[in-house]
Amino acid sequence: MSIKLASFIFNGRDAVSFFFVLSGFVLSYKYIVMKEPLDVRNFFINRFLRLFPAFFVTLFISALYWQSANMHLHRLYEVFVLNKDQFWEEAYLFKTHNKFYVPGWTLVLELSVSFFMPFTITMAKVNRKLIPWLIFTYLIISYVINSFFIHFALGLLISCYYFEISNTSFKDTKWYKYRVPLIIAAFVLYSVRAIDHVSHFGSTYAYLADFFQIDFLLYSGFGSFIFLIAMVHSRRLQRVLNIGILRFYGKISYGVYLMHWIVVTVIFEHWDILLPHFQNNNKIAFFSLLAICIATTTLLASLMHYAVELPFIKMGKKITAKLSPSVVIN
Repeated sequence: MSIKLASFIFNGRDAVSFFFVLSGFVLSYKYIVMKEPLDVRNFFINRFLRLFPAFFVTLFISALYWQSANMHLHRLYEVFVLNKDQFWEEAYLFKTHNKFYVPGWTLVLELSVSFFMPFTITMAKVNRKLIPWLIFTYLIISYVINSFFIHFALGLLISCYYFEISNTSFKDTKWYKYRVPLIIAAFVLYSVRAIDHVSHFGSTYAYLADFFQIDFLLYSGFGSFIFLIAMVHSRRLQRVLNIGILRFYGKISYGVYLMHWIVVTVIFEHWDILLPHFQNNNKIAFFSLLAICIATTTLLASLMHYAVELPFIKMGKKITAKLSPSVVIN
């Protein structure tokens, strides 16, 4: 039960929902709020070079780790040249095929759905009132096939109403009047998976959720939407989020997301070997290794950011600067 209750806070699975909603907001902010022209080809090039190189390096490291017990040239030749373990299918990234790096499925969605963003941004530029209808359409689509387009569209919707939300006059709206129950509702929506762990919803809910293709990530997506609106509006929250250490982790956040899984995997794969170093005390071992995990992840994420991410971001800007305009949406 203590583990189930802890999942209300340590809820990595549903943090993916926030990641997707935030992506929809960040990707559209530049073009909706700052009103910069959108060149579709340049968007695609920059987006690919932003996500893929760091992912590929992470996948390569992960694949090497899983060969560490049998590390010799012939085995590496089988994995990377003969492709016996389908390494290159996983590296393709436009298709979910995760074997060496489990969280890769989220990056498949992030890259694929973000490629659709220029067209949703164009809709918002034409008439922002189209976006709620687009979200409704995605809800219908999710009935047929589980869709994460909704999350990105929710983030885009916040961009569309950014000035109204961030303005002090937002306090005069009916939404602000019900801010407390809305925030409570957001916590409930975001925690539906954890609530189900504590008290299972039962077979009837399971049947209906399966029939209507309702995933827990859908609930946490709407919860994340409310959280993000609160962050955009609240100056106090923004001051907290603007402190140096959080800005630093924001900068290296993609690397943190990529590298933490490898570090956690290594620790738990070697738990029985590491535990005796902490007097066989699970609590001491857990908190000590948690600190080591955070420090190691931070170091590796920083290296990833400065050695891989930034060079390829700069490369994307150089490439697009030399190209003539393609399809431009003003």
